[in-house]
Amino acid sequence: MVKQKSKQIKHVLRICHGGLILKTSSKVLAVFACVVALAGTLNAQEGASGMVAVLDVAKVFEGNPVFKDRMKAIQTEAEQFKAKMEAEQNAIRLEAEKLGTFTPESAEYRQLESQLEQRTATLRTTARQTNTDMLNREAKIYFDAYSQMQSVVTAAAAEYGISLVIRFDSGPIDASNRGEVVKGVNRNVVFQKNLDLTSMVIERMGTTSSAGVGSNLK
Repeated sequence: MVKQKSKQIKHVLRICHGGLILKTSSKVLAVFACVVALAGTLNAQEGASGMVAVLDVAKVFEGNPVFKDRMKAIQTEAEQFKAKMEAEQNAIRLEAEKLGTFTPESAEYRQLESQLEQRTATLRTTARQTNTDMLNREAKIYFDAYSQMQSVVTAAAAEYGISLVIRFDSGPIDASNRGEVVKGVNRNVVFQKNLDLTSMVIERMGTTSSAGVGSNLK
């Protein structure tokens, strides 16, 4: 093992030495790159244990019934609140039309105008506070699901001797959609074979549906 490390280190150093026939600034970059490569070689030798697996986090969330139910409840509440706000806005507009029946200098005009301003301010404050509250609750739902997923993945990693789990996207790329194509070609994982933990994680998180996601690690 020591001899093998020594040979690899010498090999990296030879490459570094051969690459220094450059301008001064390029030499500095080359030396830095070689130092990084040398450190990577040493780390790979000392920490190379266990296997690497991949996980489609988005699909895990989509396949988790608890997460989906909680998100649906938030969405329903948001739609109901939106309808309530729109109704109040319409009511304020109807009241504002009454201003035309008074002269701007009259006490009735000033009183109604003040009431409308107060209702509008209250409506804005309520909308802002409710929106913030819903966003915080939504974030909590994501956090809870992600924390559960992390626990499941940690247990699976210990069970199967996995040292690293990489997030990836298993969905197809729509060639007619430029945005999806750009996103697809920038994926970190280009290929994996029988390393997908997604199905297992979905199942262990309590779902009964894992169609379309494969894993040979069960």
